[in-house]
Amino acid sequence: MHALIGILLSIFCFSAFANYEPFTYKHEPIAHTFSPNILAESKNVWVALPTGYHAPENAQKRYPVVYITDGVVYQFITAESMWFANMVGHIPQAILVAIDTTEHRTRDLTPTVPNDGHSTDLTAGKSAIFQDFIKQEVVSFIDQNYRTNDFRVLAGHSLGGLFTITSVLNPQIQDTFKSYIALDPSMWWDNAGTVNQLEQSLGLLNSKAFNIYIAAAHNDKDAANDTGDYLEHIQAIARAGHLLYASNKTTGTYDVFQDETHMSVLHQGLYKGLRAAFKCYPTTCDKSVKTSN
Repeated sequence: MHALIGILLSIFCFSAFANYEPFTYKHEPIAHTFSPNILAESKNVWVALPTGYHAPENAQKRYPVVYITDGVVYQFITAESMWFANMVGHIPQAILVAIDTTEHRTRDLTPTVPNDGHSTDLTAGKSAIFQDFIKQEVVSFIDQNYRTNDFRVLAGHSLGGLFTITSVLNPQIQDTFKSYIALDPSMWWDNAGTVNQLEQSLGLLNSKAFNIYIAAAHNDKDAANDTGDYLEHIQAIARAGHLLYASNKTTGTYDVFQDETHMSVLHQGLYKGLRAAFKCYPTTCDKSVKTSN
């Protein structure tokens, strides 16, 4: 009897393990290098394709695309989060495009040159040019070389999150994307100038439907050791989040993660941001239109 129970348990355990075998993600990005054109230097971009992209039965299938800055490090956690979110039915299969912002990061991701005594137009304030590079070169290349549809998501963390919000406010690029994910964005930049711009632009956003997700990290230890910078950071994010949440048409989601740090918020915030970004896929959520649950 004991032997029979042991055999049955072994079979059950093997069967349970077999059910988990599909939950194995292998990151195999395709690297592309963009030669100097709009930018003065070359940029690396990595593309991660969803499972089954090259399968014959998917030859006519087109996919949404998630673009993320700081692609050297964030491509891994983003690709795996996208894969798992799709596996459990939270988002559709999507292509990931991870853009390298290692070189000239502050220059490329910030909208203005602060009067701080050391920043110059060589080191900051060129995000509009980088946005043009993404739209004119990267998005154009991806659409020409991969099977994409017109549903695009832009995501970023820290200065990349600031870049995401300034992209919403840039009329030259805002319609390129349907959804935006800003993870603990550096809204404090240049005396919270982007938050002020956001407040003045609500009329424009109220005429269009976007999904905008903002995650903020609130850690008691950071608050206790605050020298003023942390408070400025969290207050600026809160202002931006509440402005978007109150807008008439734009679907703004503002999440505060307690006991998370600027870096640790990335994991939960990215996953929830992806779910929010694709909530109404293949269309864009429109707050002004009532939908039934």
